[in-house]
Amino acid sequence: MIRSIIALVFTFSSAAAVAAEAPQAWSLGGLWRVHDGNDLHFPGWRGSDKNWRQLRVPANWYSAGWDHQGALWYRTEFSVPTLPAGRLATLEFDGVDYYADVWFNGHQRLRHEGYFQRFAVDVTRDMRRYNKLAVRVDSPFEDPKTNWPLRKNLMKGVLNQHDSRPGGAWSPQGQDANSGGVWAPVRLRLSRDVAIDNLILRPDWSQGLAHPQLRAEIVYRAPAEKTAELVLAARPDNFSGKNFQLRQSVTLQATGDASQRVSLLLPMPEARLWWPIGYGKPHLYQVSATLRDAAGVLDRRSSRTGLRQVVEQPDNRGWLVNGQRVFIRGTNYIGSPWLSTMTKQRYHRDFDLVKKMNANAIRVHGHVAGRPLYQAADEQGIMIWQDVPLQWGYNDSKEFADNAVRQTQEMMEQFGNAPSVVVWGGQNEPPFDSPWMEKRFPDWHKELNRNLMQRVADTLAKDDTRIVHPFSAVEEHYWAGWYFGTLDKLLEPAKTATITEFGAQALPKFSTFKTIIPRRDWWPATTQPGDPKWTSWKYHNFQPIQTFKNAGLSRGNSIPDFIANTQQYQAQLVAIAAESYRRQRFQPVTALFQFMFVETWPSINWGIVDYLRHPKAGYFALQRAYQPLLPSIDPVTTQWKQGQAGKVNLWVINDLPTSHSGSQLVWQIRQGRNVLAEGKKAVEIEPDSGIKVVELQVMPTGTLPLTIHSKIISSGGKKLAENRLTLQTVPEKE
Repeated sequence: MIRSIIALVFTFSSAAAVAAEAPQAWSLGGLWRVHDGNDLHFPGWRGSDKNWRQLRVPANWYSAGWDHQGALWYRTEFSVPTLPAGRLATLEFDGVDYYADVWFNGHQRLRHEGYFQRFAVDVTRDMRRYNKLAVRVDSPFEDPKTNWPLRKNLMKGVLNQHDSRPGGAWSPQGQDANSGGVWAPVRLRLSRDVAIDNLILRPDWSQGLAHPQLRAEIVYRAPAEKTAELVLAARPDNFSGKNFQLRQSVTLQATGDASQRVSLLLPMPEARLWWPIGYGKPHLYQVSATLRDAAGVLDRRSSRTGLRQVVEQPDNRGWLVNGQRVFIRGTNYIGSPWLSTMTKQRYHRDFDLVKKMNANAIRVHGHVAGRPLYQAADEQGIMIWQDVPLQWGYNDSKEFADNAVRQTQEMMEQFGNAPSVVVWGGQNEPPFDSPWMEKRFPDWHKELNRNLMQRVADTLAKDDTRIVHPFSAVEEHYWAGWYFGTLDKLLEPAKTATITEFGAQALPKFSTFKTIIPRRDWWPATTQPGDPKWTSWKYHNFQPIQTFKNAGLSRGNSIPDFIANTQQYQAQLVAIAAESYRRQRFQPVTALFQFMFVETWPSINWGIVDYLRHPKAGYFALQRAYQPLLPSIDPVTTQWKQGQAGKVNLWVINDLPTSHSGSQLVWQIRQGRNVLAEGKKAVEIEPDSGIKVVELQVMPTGTLPLTIHSKIISSGGKKLAENRLTLQTVPEKE
């Protein structure tokens, strides 16, 4: 409470005394004054700002109430007492989208590029009693006529051009509702003689899993050489256990405006390991690095981490976490295009839904999120496939690649303390791997962005504590049933070990739908995509060609009918795909990520949860298909006809490291009230296994849908898992 009061007083320019002891930090959040910054000749760093508009910081300017493109000037003022000799004053920004020019008391101190990084500004020499901070934030509009999708210049991933943005990926409106702004916290930090800017933590397994160690790298700035004691301490954060500590004398080099690093190795014998969902508890440690001299603390930086080992076995034999093989049941995730709106509580809300769906991983698709996402995933034991923010095509120059390497390195150093991040993923669908671009864009060529991809992948590979996926290839995106082919294509053998996208669109529940599409546009005259009333639908990401032509869906007679038809189709598709690829576990499939978990704004897209967080039918279908212990139903025959025998195989899939001896698989196949087949079979369920238990021949006697139920019963008679599948039948002559 005392710290909160100090922060408020400080923010509102109180002359309250600053305590003598370092380090200290105060939030500079609150209402700042803002002014259009698109006039390059407007000197927003000086002059009066009393007539400027107020805007909340931290926030993306769109979510704070200003729909703006380009640049804004931000200004705020604060006061501090005179600082004692040796004090260092650092402004710390946790995220500014996208370019930031920082002015402090009339002097330009720094220019920064990149929307997700924390960056520090040394303002020691300019600090006064009364201080003025000005930041020109520029999030440029990238012209789709010249830049998209091959030549973008901003490394913003899905926050710039993407199907799920307002307007969609291929219209001039695809950059509507700009993500720019001072969107993450800003603070003033005071330290003495030295400033610690980052604490990089990685597990060290050189002595084996039985002897954990923690590598720590302290990134610091110091105006002069100094000898100090460095204390590295790790204490349990979410459990009771043993503390660990290491003390070491260090000589800090004079750094100027740059930074230097010092490394330590902390043995942590008998430390508890971080485990993902279903395999153990996600044990976390709070780690602090403190620099001291005879007069006391110079500076301190803390971070949370966990100890876990991740290994990708060769020949598609799976990923090992702490020596245990894990099958990845995942989903792609974007919480919001306006990251400031996503708090830790909101991430926890979403991840509760992810866990209840029986998923154990998310792919943070094409962007780096705010720090609360990784904190929530660490706590809940959710594994993360973390993409770099590179989506489709970019400026192919060496200068852009150099910039991408720098930003990739910063992503790894600033977010790599999270044990939940088990994979670094590179560029999503780079142009050289996207043959669909050749047909659409005359300036495409087969080497476009290949060098960019490789340099980013090489940078990711420097982290030996994670799996590195160089780029997300088009062949890993299994869009049968939506962009091409039919549902039965999802039953074919997979060609890749990782499947990072599959899915279909579906409308949200009616109450949510009414908040998205204006009533006047609810019922276009035809299903032809050129009907003008589909324009507002397409702005909200709906795809009429894929819905009506590729998937062959009917609208029915009303919006509720249309909603039911799309949700039923999405549910059928994701269940068939998920079960098919789970039956191919490690032959070759090791990881599976449905696309997309939640809709990111008031839209109609691939989410199985709408933007108001109401699950669709697809959510419950995937919940069944993602059960760790699954009685899987394989509809070998995909076209069922009256009077013609078809084939169904029944499997038992067990992803967990526990066995179920003496179990039974029980099944029944019905058409209306008519039971076509039923039975049971004893099955010994081994840990981490998948077996086909029975092959069934079934003869439909009518045209009612076939309903297949399958369940696993324990040796004690308890139902362990249950599944069902409905298949349509047609008349014999059809």
